Amino acid sequence: MIRMGKGKRSKWKRALRPDTFLFTLVVTCVLLLASVFGRGEVGQILRLEALFTEASQEQGDFGPTSADNVTMPAPMTDDKVNALLGSMPDAAKCTPIKFLMLNAHNYFVPEDKQRSRYRLVHKKEESRQAVAHVIASQQPHVVGLIEMGGTHALADLQQRLNNMGVQYPYSKILLRSGEDRALALLSQYPIIQDHSKANCSLLGKKRQKMLRGILDVTILVDAHRLYRIVGAHLKSRVSDNPAAATAQRTAEARTIAAYLQQEMRRQPAMPMVVYGDWNDGPADSSLSILTQGFSEDAALSRVKAADSRGERWTIYSDVADEYCVFDQVYVNSVMKSRRGRKCGSGVVDVEETAAASDHRAVWCELR
Repeated sequence: MIRMGKGKRSKWKRALRPDTFLFTLVVTCVLLLASVFGRGEVGQILRLEALFTEASQEQGDFGPTSADNVTMPAPMTDDKVNALLGSMPDAAKCTPIKFLMLNAHNYFVPEDKQRSRYRLVHKKEESRQAVAHVIASQQPHVVGLIEMGGTHALADLQQRLNNMGVQYPYSKILLRSGEDRALALLSQYPIIQDHSKANCSLLGKKRQKMLRGILDVTILVDAHRLYRIVGAHLKSRVSDNPAAATAQRTAEARTIAAYLQQEMRRQPAMPMVVYGDWNDGPADSSLSILTQGFSEDAALSRVKAADSRGERWTIYSDVADEYCVFDQVYVNSVMKSRRGRKCGSGVVDVEETAAASDHRAVWCELR
């Protein structure tokens, strides 16, 4: 007869505990479902959950960085958010807020630690000040930023805006190892949830990552009004291999579309804004993927914007030798309905634009 030592008996007892057995049974059932329904919708949902659960949310700052007297609210649970969504006020009774997006064009400062092997050129003082002027000229309530260097760069911009009388006490910056250009957000309203994905695998290509991840936060405008804001920056067209760059943008667009489908089905009543420097125009295949979505309930609508002269371009492309609309804001069906036809939008063409960035800012109103 073989006698078990005390330690071995303890291990067997723990393994046979009811809660341990139940957990093992649940995991086994999930794996069986994935194998049986791997080609169907159940399999797709399981794969998406696994893909985006793995993505890191730990990198970057989440909270006030320039206003010491601001208390950051505790992150809200999904149940609390869903309860608020159920009591959202009628859009017609809401005062519009202004959202602005801007590619700040390599807003690098010496204080930030470099995250890639490429040589960085720090943004000049006058260019940093011009970025702040462009934003302050529009007085937006929320600012979606692209090509920010890091936490010090974002704090630098916040301070300049503060000096101009425009305060953004709440912020988020999404940092990724190996990539110096970060997505960021400044807000006058509290950020109550952060679902951002720094290390997000491309759909169907687990070993390849999105270059800049997916910024995804929810802001609380007032007691019963909240918006979810998603930011992205697809692969540049400046590349030694244009075909590979196009393929990368398409893969990133597919990944974002899959993510949005998952999240919109999880929160079907949530008004959502998706901003980005897509490095593609509205008619390109990558953006067709976004607008069509992976399903009808996940389709997006573009917010059309024009400057004071009626021109819609946001950047002059040296590669294509043409003026392009790469910077665009999209909304889901919930936000589209809330905006209606009365909410405004535009492309910023103030004097400081040329000194601030090679991109022009885009703004739109939200209800």
